[in-house]
Amino acid sequence: MEKQNRKSKELDHYLKSVISGVPKKLDHFISGSENKMTYYTGNWSTDVANNFTEKQSEKIFKNMSKYIERPDLQFFQKKNKDIEIGTWSEYGENEPESISSYDYIIIKRA
Repeated sequence: MEKQNRKSKELDHYLKSVISGVPKKLDHFISGSENKMTYYTGNWSTDVANNFTEKQSEKIFKNMSKYIERPDLQFFQKKNKDIEIGTWSEYGENEPESISSYDYIIIKRA
């Protein structure tokens, strides 16, 4: 039997656990009394794609669509101010980099 090389990704284990916890967070919100909640901050689709396999990503997106399709919920994104980083390090000058992110917000319809 021939050994297959698997594509490996550079994983952020903390981010992976945060993403995996989103459905539980949404369920808690739905059954609670709050009317608005930020359920994720980052770049949702990019973060999912970079930290999960293609099959896992599809499963996450399919699971999220169950919430998005609910008529009693609304989903919004709010762009955060870009963060500028990396002009100097102990190894010398680095190219400045701009990091952008979004707040992902859920609201119960009245």
